[in-house]
Amino acid sequence: MISLASALLLSAVPTGPCYVPSDQTAGWKRVELPAEAPALAAPEGLEQFRAGEPTLLSQVDPPDTYRGAHERQLGRMVYAFQVPKGTVRMEVAFLDSLNGAKVDATAYVGGRAYPLLSERRQFGKELMLDWSVVGVDSLVLEVHRHLREKPVVRHWRVDREVVPSQELPADSGFKGTRSLYFRHPGGRRIELCDTPGQRMVLWRWPEGTPEAVTLTRAGAEGAP
Repeated sequence: MISLASALLLSAVPTGPCYVPSDQTAGWKRVELPAEAPALAAPEGLEQFRAGEPTLLSQVDPPDTYRGAHERQLGRMVYAFQVPKGTVRMEVAFLDSLNGAKVDATAYVGGRAYPLLSERRQFGKELMLDWSVVGVDSLVLEVHRHLREKPVVRHWRVDREVVPSQELPADSGFKGTRSLYFRHPGGRRIELCDTPGQRMVLWRWPEGTPEAVTLTRAGAEGAP
């Protein structure tokens, strides 16, 4: 089975037709999915989602996630996180390198423990964890810091599976069916292509009202 961390490194390849949106300005756009392109997607690296489909919401420092740290015993620091619903991956960044300290990581589902790391030596400032366990609600890290400075958590990033069209407020402008929503970065021309398997990604919940745009088959813009 391919882990989420590995899957994110794989680039999906367009297998169907491509289209040019009528509006190439910056901001959120909405297009209806053509019958021949049900997996229509914007280029990788842009925020986007299709109505009714799972999307990876990747948030930095979401509130109420980091619950603090304490020293369990001399030389061992414990860090607790309350994991948002649907989380499948977390990255924890420390202020300084862990310098080879041993780390234990345990995910919990309703009090039941699922070990992720056991005394694994970690180098550098970032610690990345992913799991396939469903329903994880908390995460505990234990750093064996013997003769090292106390590690300080600087940032955390939470990747979780969401269905935006179901979880956004009822008055949101992102509730249409058979639609692709994408944030145009502006400053360049983009195309949308039928790309089965491409991961839909958001960095924050979309706000405002998306502008409805039409599509022209790529290569047909100058056709008589």
